[in-house]
Amino acid sequence: MDTKGDGAMGITPPRSRYQQVAEHLRRAITAGEYRPGQALPSESQLAQQFGLNRTTINKAIRQLVAEGLVVVEHGRGSYVREQRPVIHISADYVTRGADGWPTWTSELAREGLSGSQRIREVSVIDPPTEIAGRLGLEDGEQVVVRRRLLLIEDEPVQLADSYYPARIAADTELARRAKMRGGENGALERLGIQLGFVDEEVSARMPTPDEAGLLKIPQGTPVLRHVRVTYDRDGRPVAVMAAVMAADRFTMRYRLPTSTGGGEQE
Repeated sequence: MDTKGDGAMGITPPRSRYQQVAEHLRRAITAGEYRPGQALPSESQLAQQFGLNRTTINKAIRQLVAEGLVVVEHGRGSYVREQRPVIHISADYVTRGADGWPTWTSELAREGLSGSQRIREVSVIDPPTEIAGRLGLEDGEQVVVRRRLLLIEDEPVQLADSYYPARIAADTELARRAKMRGGENGALERLGIQLGFVDEEVSARMPTPDEAGLLKIPQGTPVLRHVRVTYDRDGRPVAVMAAVMAADRFTMRYRLPTSTGGGEQE
C-alpha cells in the first residue's frame, strides 16, 4: 500500500494509483515531452512529484515496459524506447525477377538498408512434429536444417530456420554452411526442382527466453512468427521456413494479382 497521501498531480480513485501514473507518463511520451531515447525522471523524483511511494512508481514503469513504450536499463534508469525503422517483408521475395531470385540483402537494399546473416547451424536432424507434417514426411525421415540469424545494420532482427527433406537436400549446397547464390529458391532450382507456389502463415506471440536473448528484444515486446511452405509444380512441399521477428520492427506487405478473365460477370 502507499505510505504517502495523494499529491498535487490529482492522483485519486477510482483508478489505481499506478495506472494513473502510467497514464500521465504515457500521455507525456505520446505528446513528445519525453523523446525516444530520453531518460524519464528517476523513481525517487516521480515518487516525490506524485506524492506516492517508489513501489507504486515502479509498478507504473513496469506497465509502460509491458506496453513497449519504455525500457529499463539496470543501474541507469528508465528510457523512452527508440522507435526503430519498420522493415517491410514483400511477397516479391518469392517471385523470380529478371535478375533471378531476390535475397534477404537485395530486398533490404530496396528499403535503403544493409542486411547480413550469420549461419548458426546446418545439420541433419529428426524434424519437429510440425515440420514433418508440413513437409509430408514419413516416419523416420530426416531433414536438413539451416538456422540463421539475420541482421540489419549489424543489429539482430530475425531468426530463420529452414527445413528441407534430407532425401533431396543431403550432400547438396543446402547442407553446407555457406551462403547460396539466389538463396533457397536458387539452390532448389539448381537441384532440378521446378518451384510452383508458396503458402504463408503469420501469427503473433510472446518470445521464448532464447529468442528474446538472441534478438535483444526488450521485455514486453511480442514477436511475429512467419511460416512459409514452398511447393514444387506438382504440389509437393520441398521446404519450410519458420522465422521469428520482433513485431515492432516488421510490417508484412503483400501485392497479389487479381483474376483478369474467365469468370462469370455479375
